[in-house]
Amino acid sequence: MKHYYDEALEEIWMLLEREENTIDRVQACLERTGGAASLQDLLTAKYITLDKEKVRFTGLGEEHARNIIRRHRLAERLLADVLGMTEVEGQACKMEHILSEEATDRICTLLGHPQECPHGLSIPAGSCCRQPKETLDSLIITVDRLRIGEEARIAYIQTGSDERLHKLVSFGLHPGAVIRLHQRFPAVVIRTEETQLALEEEIAREIHVRRKAEA
Repeated sequence: MKHYYDEALEEIWMLLEREENTIDRVQACLERTGGAASLQDLLTAKYITLDKEKVRFTGLGEEHARNIIRRHRLAERLLADVLGMTEVEGQACKMEHILSEEATDRICTLLGHPQECPHGLSIPAGSCCRQPKETLDSLIITVDRLRIGEEARIAYIQTGSDERLHKLVSFGLHPGAVIRLHQRFPAVVIRTEETQLALEEEIAREIHVRRKAEA
């Protein structure tokens, strides 16, 4: 029964992200999703309300949907960044139903509290993201947190600027590239292959790397 509601709430969350949460759009989407709860089922369970031709979450529904989306998108990051898988959707769909809250927070911490899934969609923050001190060493960290002389492999680059991303890639900074931190102050200086680059701290925090010892 839990999965029956999970799939429907997940679909509605994604429609809300795209601002496509009209009653007709949601109804059509749920009808195409095999095994998902219907609009009336969700109303009866008090997961949603209808407001001026729009579908809205109740507090209960939003919390439930947020947790599903968080588990799914963190599972995608784990599969892509740690296991190096390219097809992650199907496995993440299975994992979202079985991960406990504790396991989800540990995965989040291990990955360095990523804010986006591999498809660029937002990952809802959890309680672990708001803790002042991590309780588990992160496997995925940002470049500015490397030790001087430490090598790491780029896992992903999280930036809101396409121009910046293209520029970094042109310098050889792309997922899979191995870098070494040469200097942290006054600028972050890294070396990749035969190239040495100086980065602003803001940019260094956008480059997420997997520690080489764990790669």
